[in-house]
Amino acid sequence: MKQIVESDAVETLGHHPGTTYSPRRSGDHLCRVVILLTLALALTPGTPVATQPIADETAIDALQCWRRVSQRAVFVGERFTMTVTCQAVDTSGASTVPNEAALEPQTIDVAPFEVLDGEQYDTVRTGPYRFFQYRYTLRLITESNFGLDLEIPAIELPYRIERRLDDAPALLGRELTYILPPEPVRILSLVPQAIVDIRDLPPATLGAADRRNFRASLLTFLASLFGLAAMSVVAVGCVRLARARNGATIRPAVRLPLPLVAHRVLRELTKLRAETANQGWTVEFTERALSAIRIAGSVALAEPVAQVSVADGIPARDGQLTIRYGILRPKTAAISSGLTATTLLQRLALAQSRPVRVDEGTITDLSEALAIFTAARYRRTSGPIVEPHASQLVQALESSLKRVQRLRWESSSIVHRTTNLLVSAQTWWTRTRVTWLR
Repeated sequence: MKQIVESDAVETLGHHPGTTYSPRRSGDHLCRVVILLTLALALTPGTPVATQPIADETAIDALQCWRRVSQRAVFVGERFTMTVTCQAVDTSGASTVPNEAALEPQTIDVAPFEVLDGEQYDTVRTGPYRFFQYRYTLRLITESNFGLDLEIPAIELPYRIERRLDDAPALLGRELTYILPPEPVRILSLVPQAIVDIRDLPPATLGAADRRNFRASLLTFLASLFGLAAMSVVAVGCVRLARARNGATIRPAVRLPLPLVAHRVLRELTKLRAETANQGWTVEFTERALSAIRIAGSVALAEPVAQVSVADGIPARDGQLTIRYGILRPKTAAISSGLTATTLLQRLALAQSRPVRVDEGTITDLSEALAIFTAARYRRTSGPIVEPHASQLVQALESSLKRVQRLRWESSSIVHRTTNLLVSAQTWWTRTRVTWLR
């Protein structure tokens, strides 16, 4: 059986500077007495062996600690580590309860050294012992300790012994103190070149001050720009809010891109070709064809079509086509054009006088198709359209389909701008050449 020894007194194991203070063993005298009595009884004749007492108790220390530093000699400002390891007894009958708050990196006192950081490792249990360990990173910053031995001060660790007896509640003993002796460290000199912890400040110069002033001015200018931008956003928001309160919430609709309009016209004409092939030509079909070809004429002239936003599900009126656009917030618009065969040719003559490329063949074919469908739509007789007028409508529809298929990619912004650039360059070159010839 092991007996835990507790005492308020401490003594120094002075054979090494890194040894510890341990409580005095009060059972040493008792052990000597027991040994002497055992020898006396063994030498006494006639004493049976069975009556000789056996010592089954061993005194052990309730708490022991050790300290280790990574370097015995350090430079000023150089970092080094210190490790504190403690062994506490933990059995079924009694256990040592140390107050580990004294070892926390935030509370441990190692002046004049400075604790930079620290950590606690997981507790390890081996038999009746429990080991816990702390690691610290230390540093010394002084100006008057070069070439001296400084001591890391002693550490006082309070602890109690908790005893348990059968099912009775545990009892805490009186508070004891374990003293870990100081540890000497040699202070060599200033920090060497390889250490990056401490550096002398470079001398201040007028050039450095000018650079700092320039950087400050630049940052102030950028801050002013961002401030103006923020104020502009706030002003725009206030204006919109004021308009909303005054009822001015109607915003002009975004102009539809011409390739999208041409695609809608192409889809309408393709649908008409399929329907007329089965049902023949009627007044309704000629009206739809007229609306689509008029819009195609506006696309061929690179002119915006008339558009108005409508609610979903509302059918288009005569002369209009509905088109749906937008990805995140899709909307529906009704597009239309008021071109006729005559006005289309007149617009062609005006467009040729500008440095904008217009396909004359496309305009001519669409103008002829408009004339044919207009005559069929506003003829005097009613009812289905029969031969030979039906064949003319089919030919006009096929011609319009071919022209609109080309318009779908010719009206794209990249192709349109490139074509206009080439036309402008050609016009400039022609004028320049004429001037040189003169």
